[in-house]
Parts: sequence; C-alpha cells; structure tokens
Amino acid sequence: RRRRRRRRESMWLAILSAVVSSGASSIGKVLQRKGTKTLPQFSADLQTLRKYLLNRTWSLGLLSDISGSVFMVSALANAPVSVIQPVSGGGLVFLSLLSHFFFDERLKFGEWVAVCLCFFGIAGVGIATTSIQIDDHAASIPRVIFSLTSVFALLLFGIRKVRQISKKHPKHFAALCGFFAGCFFSLSSTICRSGFVVGEITGRKLFFGLLGMGLSIMNTSIGFVYQTLGLKEGNAVMISTITTVTTIMIGMFLGIVALGESLPSSRSSFLLHTGSCATITVGSIALGNGGWGIDLSLFLDRILKSKRISSILPNQLRFLLQRYVSSAAKLPLYKSEN
Repeated sequence: RRRRRRRRESMWLAILSAVVSSGASSIGKVLQRKGTKTLPQFSADLQTLRKYLLNRTWSLGLLSDISGSVFMVSALANAPVSVIQPVSGGGLVFLSLLSHFFFDERLKFGEWVAVCLCFFGIAGVGIATTSIQIDDHAASIPRVIFSLTSVFALLLFGIRKVRQISKKHPKHFAALCGFFAGCFFSLSSTICRSGFVVGEITGRKLFFGLLGMGLSIMNTSIGFVYQTLGLKEGNAVMISTITTVTTIMIGMFLGIVALGESLPSSRSSFLLHTGSCATITVGSIALGNGGWGIDLSLFLDRILKSKRISSILPNQLRFLLQRYVSSAAKLPLYKSEN
C-alpha cells in the first residue's frame, strides 16, 4: 500500500510540475511575442543576439521559458512522457487564469468552458495513469537510439523544406515554425526521459541523466529558435496553440514507440485516459482560438427573441429573462478586453 501511495503521489507531483512548466512556457511565449515587435528578425549573428538579450521583455520571456524547462525535467524524472505531454496542454489554463485575475483580460464564456475542459482532462489523466506500472527496464536501448535518431533526422530534413516554403508561401511559414517548435520540444522531453530510463537500465544514472539533459537542451534551443521565428511572423495565440497540440501528439507517439511506455491496462482506465487526452487537446485549441467566439449572453438573447420561444413563453416572463441576460452580460465574467 505504501508503495502504491508513493507512486500516486509521485505521479500527481509530476503532473503538477508539468502544468506549471507549460504555464511558465506559455507566459514566456507571450512576453517574447511582445518583445519581438521592436526587434529585427531572429538570426544567429552576434549583433542580433545582443539586441534580443538586451530587450527586457524578450529576456523575461526567455527566463520564463527556461524556468518551465526546469519544471519539465522534474516531471519527466518521475513520470512517463506519454503522461506528461498531454498534461502539458493545461499550461494554457494557467496562462488564461493569470490573464483573467491579474492582467484584466476577462475570459469569455467559451474560454471558461475551455478552461474547464482542460482542468477535467488533466484530472482524468491523473486518475487513469495512477494504475500504470512504470517499468524503466522494459525499454530497449537500441530501439530508443534508433527511434530518436530517425525522428531528429526527419526534422532536420523538414527544416530544409521549411526554408524553401518560407520564400514561396510566407503565410504558412509562421504555422510551420510553430509545428517544428512543438516537434523539437516533444523530442527534447523524450530524450530527457530517455536519459533517466537508460541510466536506470545500465546503472549509470548520473552519466546518462546528464547526457539526456544536455541533448534535451540542444533540442529545446532549436525549438526556441523556430518558436521565436514563428512569434515574429505570426500570431502569438496561433503559435502557442500549434506548438502545444503538436507537443502533445508527438510526445505521446514518441513515448509509446521509442520508450515502450504502456497505456492503462483496464478498459475503463484506457477510455478515461484517451478521453481525457482528447478533452485537453480540444480545450487547448478552444483557448487558443478565444473559445471559438462562444458568447453565452448573446446566445441566450437570440433564443429568447426567436419566434418559437416567443410563442411558448408569456411576454412578461420573456422580457424579464431578457433583462436578466443583458444584466449578466455586463458582469466581469463575460467582459473581454477591447
């Protein structure tokens, strides 16, 4: 019982670390986006790098992103990638609530629904994965090396194509940068976890743990470059959404294929895990798109003014409900920043 309890506590702590990590990274993206407005296009020359590093807003965003990476390492040391990556989508919840309560950017009804979807999805993943038996020795070192090397080679090949596309189709460049940033971030997480797993198998935990973190930093750095390019050329919300969803999907794929991580064995836990991952993804996409423009007060007002409702409800009651709806629309819950 004690062992099972410790495993559950470790899993929930890892999930919390992943949410905080993703939240810090999301805040970093927003700050970096604001910083890039007054900066030239990102490049590797020293003069441009100096301008970026001396920009306070962009530097704070970078620091926030790095802090998120530290929390992610802590999460990956205690839980599988296939669990951590879906939960990382909850970082947009953290960002949305922070914006609502501290930055006076009021969430609309649809955004509150998206926040609830992400929250219940994270809770569902946590409940479903507490029954997973984490066996690091089940991973095959040759499969880990082959899978991660192949994915890295494919990404490098894709980068060349992106450079060609940026000249012919500049409109798609920002979205592709967000996609590749998500791929490199998920590869970074998988490599970091692989270092801990291989260290557990070989008995050389310190060496392979440091090696995994070093290679993880390299992939994260590449992801930062493409994220910055995407933020410079495109919308911050769009880039954050594409990066988050890509990180979830690719991370789960790599965790299962490269590391041989298992999904919940029982049918109910498997369905809960799958449904929760889908809920987090939908919620993340909805948050990234402003709740898809769902406005409850406007929706109810249209219903009350429809001919079918007018024929059913007495006029006095219908006018009273319309007055309550219009009053509710003025509450802070439904206001959005102009």
